[in-house]
Amino acid sequence: MSTAVQKNRFGFLALATMVTLLVAATFSSFAQAACSYPDATQVFAPWKDKGYYQLAPEGGLEAGGSGWSLEGGAQLVADDGERLHEGEQEETAVLLPFGGSATSPPVCVDDTTPNFRVMIRNLGAKDAKLRVTVTYEGTGKPVKAKNNDIHSDTEDNWMPSPSLKLETDKEEERIARITFTGKDPKTNYLVDDLYVDPFARH
Repeated sequence: MSTAVQKNRFGFLALATMVTLLVAATFSSFAQAACSYPDATQVFAPWKDKGYYQLAPEGGLEAGGSGWSLEGGAQLVADDGERLHEGEQEETAVLLPFGGSATSPPVCVDDTTPNFRVMIRNLGAKDAKLRVTVTYEGTGKPVKAKNNDIHSDTEDNWMPSPSLKLETDKEEERIARITFTGKDPKTNYLVDDLYVDPFARH
């Protein structure tokens, strides 16, 4: 092998290593920043939930759904229906028909963020449900939230989901993505305002 080829190979390996380290550092910085939730408030006080919550990154679709993954007919729609909670009010929501799914951007969680809630609006059958699935970086398979099927009996009004559990698995920090899927043939839901609870204690 010529000296020139060796130099090229070593140069490529050095460049690849630098790129890998840069990506890892960038992701680590993002995760650390995302795990900081300094502006949590009692968003769901109208429903007698005294917990403190803060919007997950792009949880209110305030940047037009940037980072969300929409599949199976899920789509962003305009909806100015009053959300009723005390958080920031937005006019964009995700429409989820049967089989449609919406997956959130990465959300940093740890032992201090064990729960999350989301606003939902039922436009379909009264007993239709949404399936909630949480996946974590590096686990290799989906891990479902404890209360993985949610629904709203209140027709055509925004309501908060139950408080759903995040499995932090005793890790100091891990990255989660939360997927909402239309489960039943008559499902037709709107989803908006994904909140995490950084001050819950159990």
